[in-house]
Amino acid sequence: MMRRRKILAGASLLPFLTFGEAGARLPSPEIGFGSFPENLPGLPETAADVVIVGSGAAGLAAAVEARKAGRSVIVLEKMGSIGGNSGISQGLMSVPGTPVQEKLGIHDSPDLFAADMLKESYCGHPGRVRLMAEKALETYQWTEEELGVSWKPDHLEKEIEASVARAAVIGSGSGAGLIIPLYERARALGARFEAGMRVERIITNPKGVVLGVLARNVRSGALMRFRARFGVVLAAGGFGADIDFREFCNPRLSERVGTTTQPGSTSEVLRAAAKIGAWIIHLQYISCIPDANPDEKGWGSCWQFTRYCAGAQGIWVERNTGRRFTNEMGSAADRTNAVFDALREEKDLIAIADARAVRHPRSGIFTEEDVKTLVARGYVTEFDTLESLADELEMPLESLRQEIEAYSQAVQRGDPYDRMGRRIEKGAEPMGEAPWYAAPLTAKVLSCSGGIAIDLRARVLSVENDRPIPHLYAAGEITGGLHGVGYLGSCGLLDALVFGRIAGREAAKHEKDQTEASALL
Repeated sequence: MMRRRKILAGASLLPFLTFGEAGARLPSPEIGFGSFPENLPGLPETAADVVIVGSGAAGLAAAVEARKAGRSVIVLEKMGSIGGNSGISQGLMSVPGTPVQEKLGIHDSPDLFAADMLKESYCGHPGRVRLMAEKALETYQWTEEELGVSWKPDHLEKEIEASVARAAVIGSGSGAGLIIPLYERARALGARFEAGMRVERIITNPKGVVLGVLARNVRSGALMRFRARFGVVLAAGGFGADIDFREFCNPRLSERVGTTTQPGSTSEVLRAAAKIGAWIIHLQYISCIPDANPDEKGWGSCWQFTRYCAGAQGIWVERNTGRRFTNEMGSAADRTNAVFDALREEKDLIAIADARAVRHPRSGIFTEEDVKTLVARGYVTEFDTLESLADELEMPLESLRQEIEAYSQAVQRGDPYDRMGRRIEKGAEPMGEAPWYAAPLTAKVLSCSGGIAIDLRARVLSVENDRPIPHLYAAGEITGGLHGVGYLGSCGLLDALVFGRIAGREAAKHEKDQTEASALL
């Protein structure tokens, strides 16, 4: 019998880089955040024109642009390998106006894309949203022309909240197909990478000008100073794996809630920015994937069955009642809240689909063969009859039949919506064809919409006067204000690339080394 299990979080990373050995050992490795002086005597130091914290899509894009501008670059990565959450993502990027949309006859525009984002976010920054939408197509073309990224030529994915299908699909099927070319391009241009270096403090002079960072070697405990002659770019990602911090921001997200993120998604760089007066906004807005499988680590792949089969043309039910509990294709926020409400009452939740829904998933890339793979791996269970499904899962058969019949009748009548408010799409089929398929479902943390406030030039804003903190930039998930309350899917990679490139160019623009006259360095 499928039972609610404790959700575990974890993910594999791309094994590109090994830990560095540089750095001086402090008298006590237990010295905590913010308790050491920046000018610690004998502290080893290295310098670059631009120091970038984080090696996901945002950090790598910044590295490429800063090097193209002729600046020396050091990229610091806390983990033992590069890529961050970008490397383990699903490899989808929302872009209006691609050749694939044109081939499929889909009419889209930056304005429609921005409208979708603003509608879903409720409080997203209009300027940032519009800038990202306007730069989406040129960014997509840049990945092809400069990086050599391969995108599927005839497939798009449609996010539930999007007006049209616009999510381009990386040919490799994951974010690694973007991260590897980005990394190779940055290395070819001469960027230097230091893995296993955890940034713990941002160094400023008495006037608040950013001079560099202090980082600790995570293996040896040694501390090292990284001088940034022209600028520091913060691209360290979100805090989805930082249980204490995220629970403080949103008490629902305790250790019982899993995450799709890699284990390096923690808050120390965000805290370091706050310590020097950076505006931190929207921290409570943490988006979750409401259709994850509790038996899979990290993101997994069973969510695609739960969304594209059971969500689109099946039903989500409470196991003990056999009743539906939400609109399976509603907004991510509504579905997540419904799942959390049920889990708070310790209810088991099951996604159910029949053979028709499995044969025709509502997806451009997820297929019936993928469902068979999930069955073989034990994440989806196949049943010969609805009776055997109800018996094995200990569900009330009559209630289950009533829910299936109510949905099927709505389809046969041609109703625009079913009784839970789910839109009945053109070509939808009634449920009833065996075999039947079922999988447990839960919610997991997906991304953090809150973080550092930036302007349209990726400059970090000060909480003291709302003006840019000199020589400090940020991009990607570590920033806040773009997504707000709701999250429009397949926008994370685009956000990282657009503002990562801007941050790298802006940091490289400075012509004077601001660290020369600093007594701190």
